[in-house]
Amino acid sequence: MNIMQKLLPTICFNLLLISSVFFSESVIGQTNSAAKIKSLKGTMLVGVAEINITPDGPILLAGYGERKSESEGVLQPLRAKALAFGGDEKGGSYILVTVDLIGIQYYMTKEVAKRLSKKIGIDPSRFVICTAHTHSGPEIGNLLNHFSRQLPPEEIGRIDKYLEVLTNKLEQVSLEAMKNRKLARVSWGQGKAGFAMNRRKVVDGKAVGMTGVPKGPVDHALPMLRISDLDGKLRAVMVSYACHGTTLGGDVNKIHGDWIGEAQRLIEENHPGAIALVSLGCGADANPEPRLKMEYTTQHGKAVADEVEALLASDLKPLTSLPIGRFKIIQLPFQHVPTVQEFVEQTSAKGSKGYFAKLALDKIARGIAIPTSLTYPITTWTFGNDLAMVFLPGEVVVDYSLRLKKELTPGRLWVNAYSNDVPCYIASRRVIQEGGYEVDYSMYSYNQPSRFEEGIEDLIVSTVHGLLPTAFKPQAIKSTSVKIK
Repeated sequence: MNIMQKLLPTICFNLLLISSVFFSESVIGQTNSAAKIKSLKGTMLVGVAEINITPDGPILLAGYGERKSESEGVLQPLRAKALAFGGDEKGGSYILVTVDLIGIQYYMTKEVAKRLSKKIGIDPSRFVICTAHTHSGPEIGNLLNHFSRQLPPEEIGRIDKYLEVLTNKLEQVSLEAMKNRKLARVSWGQGKAGFAMNRRKVVDGKAVGMTGVPKGPVDHALPMLRISDLDGKLRAVMVSYACHGTTLGGDVNKIHGDWIGEAQRLIEENHPGAIALVSLGCGADANPEPRLKMEYTTQHGKAVADEVEALLASDLKPLTSLPIGRFKIIQLPFQHVPTVQEFVEQTSAKGSKGYFAKLALDKIARGIAIPTSLTYPITTWTFGNDLAMVFLPGEVVVDYSLRLKKELTPGRLWVNAYSNDVPCYIASRRVIQEGGYEVDYSMYSYNQPSRFEEGIEDLIVSTVHGLLPTAFKPQAIKSTSVKIK
């Protein structure tokens, strides 16, 4: 055997290695080339981006009606962040955006989706916005009835201008994530955090106040999505936890992300160059405990960040299939829309109830009908048979996630609330029967005419069941008829 014959295997191996490295670098470095390649084994295309959404001046802060003036500074900047999954030159991408805001309005979600549809072929099932529900961020227009004072036009005007800028930025960060797509390894796991506490005090089956209830129902699950480069370097993590962003009270009139913002900050400090996204689960009836001190925002944020570190060090479940989105709009019926006479009588009530009645009468006088139901869009994403993500609009109480996790395959379900729209609280049958803030008074703050019918729980749950494939249904679920007046 001559020298060339002896060296030939080595030369071929080196050429193959060089070609492989060149191919990988080309795929990772060039968006257009990457977009044509669906995946390599165990990988998928993922893009990550972020953008600053902090208001550039004073603005009314959301969440606490007792605030008497616009914001007085910024303690922590607010951001929107995006994950883009998959896609090719014909479309087919999925985009998930998180925002450090109290909520989002559905018209904004639809507007951004419409723009993305024209530019990159996104349809409603492939685009979701998850909100952090911080009570120290700007008002986004869905809680204007909440405030104990008449808002002057200039304050409302600043909110309108902010929403216009925000809509543009949500489009921008989505497109930036698409531009940044490259091959990544995606995996997920689930841990726990313990600072959420149910806040509904119930006596003899009736809600009588809002305070910490140690034995009340909560969902302490902390699911996490990990996105890393092919060499294992962390690019992004997304986590979710079912707890209000109310560590800070209404006496703090400065912009801050609450425990959600602190969790993101600490995760990113632990992993320079990575982006942390935090969304909320069904925590409408849970507050962080302890609360009402700035130091507790860091305490709770650290609890999340520490659990993220533990999860990153564990054996996570690889996700090798791009998500498949499903989307359905349903109508949630209100229990009773008041008559004109009832609205007239209601105008004498104090606070948002009386204010809403006056607005309702004005609408009726102008020929605008008061809605008898709420438009409610539900989205699900399934990553093969390994993970189902559910996106529910509104301030959803914990009963929904607990019930869905009981009825569907355990360990493979991730329930997000505050998604795509935050039109009001979404109470369960139990909570509606108990009454209280989440059921009645809050509806006026959200510009809704009354509490919901008890049957909305079955309607929402059955819709989620209908959207998910059979792989996530370990048992037959009895069909439930929902009476709608």
